Amino acid sequence: MVQAVCDRGVDLGRRQRATHFDLPRARAGGVGAQIFAMFADPARYRGEAAWRRTLEMLEALERAAEKHPRRLSIARTAREIREDRAQGRLSGLLGLEGAHGLGSGDPKKVRVRLERLFDHGLRCLGLTWNNSNALAGAAVDGGAGLTRLGREVVRECQRRGVLVDLSHASDQTARDVLRRAQGPVFASHSNARALCDVRRNLPDELLEEIGRQGGMVCANFYPGFLDAQAFAAIMAGQAAFADRFEELERRLARDPAARMAAERKLARVAMRAVPEIPLARVAEHVDYLLRTVGTRSVGLGADFDGMLLTPTGLEDASCYPRLARALQRRNIPAELVRGVLGENLLKLVERAEASAR
Repeated sequence: MVQAVCDRGVDLGRRQRATHFDLPRARAGGVGAQIFAMFADPARYRGEAAWRRTLEMLEALERAAEKHPRRLSIARTAREIREDRAQGRLSGLLGLEGAHGLGSGDPKKVRVRLERLFDHGLRCLGLTWNNSNALAGAAVDGGAGLTRLGREVVRECQRRGVLVDLSHASDQTARDVLRRAQGPVFASHSNARALCDVRRNLPDELLEEIGRQGGMVCANFYPGFLDAQAFAAIMAGQAAFADRFEELERRLARDPAARMAAERKLARVAMRAVPEIPLARVAEHVDYLLRTVGTRSVGLGADFDGMLLTPTGLEDASCYPRLARALQRRNIPAELVRGVLGENLLKLVERAEASAR
């Protein structure tokens, strides 16, 4: 969503046809707080260009909040989230997805740039995306664990009450963070590897440890992380159409809006063999996480607008009430459903603030 706001000037205040999220659908879905992930695609932005891209996205989010002050605010604390809820505003929590977005592995630059993001209200730092970086190893490329710089950044984030995000991180990175954590950590959009055996999902060992340490795991809606057959079909489709995706990238490199539209159109063709994954599969993962991580330690990390395919019945941000009903059909108590839908995340923010030094 942040990319659409930044590159295409999408107005969050109006219902959109080409995105999963906007303020009208968020209200329809009962969404009170949303993590907005600033993500510099490493295939397009590297080094200093990645840092410039991060700043562009930060500025785009701040402009969106300024444009809709009665409907959206950049929230820094749990108290502000509660105040926004009372006044009918959506709380936007700033997140950085992948420390490569800092644009450097130089410790001095990393410190200065993190400080700048902290000043603007950064609430969540994803250590990696699919690419390992100067801080940590990623799951997808088989990276190692935390580096010396990564350990320093984790300490500083926790000192500031900023959530350290383990989604996309390698298992070793997750273990290293949990071994050193002085406050709660979380996985913003990850599922159970026991139900879908892909690297991006978390094994029971890590799910249980996150819960023991007062952290949280938020279930991802991406079909490839919900079902192993869907994942295999997605990978096959991407491989079969790789040359055409690369050609689009070259031809439309200077026109982000046209490139995104063309990529979405091609992706629909490339993914036509992917089986439909029902909403009930998300409910199954949530149920498993509640039993493995803990009843107060599970939330939702849909990854809307970070994926092209969605489960049937969860097409956009207005659909959360359907998921609530699916969870109730699994005999999950209403109190726990409310926690999954948002109360657990609010309490996690409070715990992170309380542990800050």
